[in-house]
Amino acid sequence: MDAGRIVVTLVAAAVLGTAACSIQSETAEQRKRAKDTLEQYERERKADEAESMRRSAEAYRQRTSDPGSLSIEESDARAATLGSPSPIARMRAAEALGDARGPRAVEALIAALRAETDPAAFSAIATALEHINDRRATDPLVEALAAPGMPDEARERALMAIVAFHSDSRFVPQIRKFYESVTDESVRARTRVILARYRE
Repeated sequence: MDAGRIVVTLVAAAVLGTAACSIQSETAEQRKRAKDTLEQYERERKADEAESMRRSAEAYRQRTSDPGSLSIEESDARAATLGSPSPIARMRAAEALGDARGPRAVEALIAALRAETDPAAFSAIATALEHINDRRATDPLVEALAAPGMPDEARERALMAIVAFHSDSRFVPQIRKFYESVTDESVRARTRVILARYRE
């Protein structure tokens, strides 16, 4: 090989080497940019999720603290009366809270429903939960179908609330158990109508 060809070969090799280094450098830079972009996207996504959760929690807090047509003070006072030793006072408090239709009272009404031993007050509480129409009450109302020592008609008020919530299709086995426990013929007849929708 003559000197001219050797020089050309060396120059070509040098050019190719420089190009390869440039490509490698560019590829590394592209990878870094892609990584940075992905990390930025993840940070923004997490921030958006956190903000969305915060807004949802705030909306839920506002909704569940709404006293309805009563003032907050009146609603809280009526809710406190649900713990009165007087069944009449408890019944009237439940009726007032049901008429107000304020979700703020739901948790207090649920607790009262589970503790209530007076049939009239029990019925008033179940009716109040039906009027407020808050799905937090669904499971407690299902439990109330089997409330020990409670007359058929009082427990039927819980059933009517479940039906009003359009939740009866989810709790057919519990409604069947309620029906089997009922001795009042008028309550049995009304419950049969509900169960007839779900005959297998």
